[in-house]
Amino acid sequence: MRNRHVMWSLILAALISLIPVGVSGQQRMAPVKIGAAGPFTGDLSKIGLDSLNAIYMAVDEANAEGGVRGRKIEVVVADDSGDPAKAVIVAERLAMDRNVMGVIGPMNSSAVKAALPIYQRVSLVLISQSATNPALTEMGYRVMHRICPRDDAQGPAAAKFIVEVAGARNVYIIDDKSTYGQGLADQVEATLRAAGVTTARGQIAPEDRDFSPILTRVKAAKPDLLYLALPSPSQAAALIKQATGLGLSPKLMGGDGLKERDQLIAGAGGSAQGMWVTAIGRDIKEVPEAREFITRFEGKHGAMSIFSGQSYEATKILIEAMRKAAGDDPAGLSRQKVLEAVHSTRDYRGILGFPVSFDSKGDVVGASIYVFQVQKDDFVQVREYPVETK
Repeated sequence: MRNRHVMWSLILAALISLIPVGVSGQQRMAPVKIGAAGPFTGDLSKIGLDSLNAIYMAVDEANAEGGVRGRKIEVVVADDSGDPAKAVIVAERLAMDRNVMGVIGPMNSSAVKAALPIYQRVSLVLISQSATNPALTEMGYRVMHRICPRDDAQGPAAAKFIVEVAGARNVYIIDDKSTYGQGLADQVEATLRAAGVTTARGQIAPEDRDFSPILTRVKAAKPDLLYLALPSPSQAAALIKQATGLGLSPKLMGGDGLKERDQLIAGAGGSAQGMWVTAIGRDIKEVPEAREFITRFEGKHGAMSIFSGQSYEATKILIEAMRKAAGDDPAGLSRQKVLEAVHSTRDYRGILGFPVSFDSKGDVVGASIYVFQVQKDDFVQVREYPVETK
């Protein structure tokens, strides 16, 4: 009986010795976390939630491949509603969670600007998919990265199109006083004036829904073209509908935040036909490498918003950087290592149609500004302006 017990003990010991110690150790490690910061409630929630779904898709795929060297990846949802004050609160929350190794977002320039000092304080790298204000990468915060071109590329491209293609000589510009809206309007106005175009300027507030005061001023200015530097496509649609109701019919153009089919085109009820909008990325439906992503995304979530592809790409870049930073020691992963790995990203080939690299400031290299026109119920690309890095 004693011999049989010894025999089974030896067999059990032998079986235990066959268990890969590294794998069991990795399974016990805490998950590595990615913060998803954006407007998941409020007026911009459609764009925000589509971006969040794209982040989840990238994370689910990575976990199916083993996560970060065996560490599972989790998403920490950080809803800032596009509000700078809330962006500070969620940044503090992400900063305190030591397992958060990187952040996708925030999406709004004003939210990024408010939260950047917090992320910099704890060396928590971020990749924004849509924050375009030039100042964000000019303030010396090494954690800041974005995969979208800046407004000092978008604004001049829009102005060039207004002059050379739209043929407008008298332009009225409306912004919403936000970091994004005001900054983009400044860029468009400066370039138009340099080209000899007459400009006038007016502002609304993000919560405004009655636009009759400013539209009265627009009507008096008799512009050839009305430019909308607004981040909210639903607000822009409401303004365009009211303009039509007042008998205004200038040519229309807007920034990248307005390229949203359901809220702008459908929301304007036909009044946005022929409107031009700039975009900070090409239509990824034209990129062969993006077809699988689009099929899976729209099969599960319906028509995607403009920044869904950028959100997926940014998450994939962050995960690849985490894996590179982890090397053979996933337990030794640190925020500083991930920051350095993101910063050294070169020629990442994903679904955006160009190899993504970051320059020394964290700005994307190799992107273009595109101009789309509303034709029937969709946006049709009509121009491309390659971006020169500042």
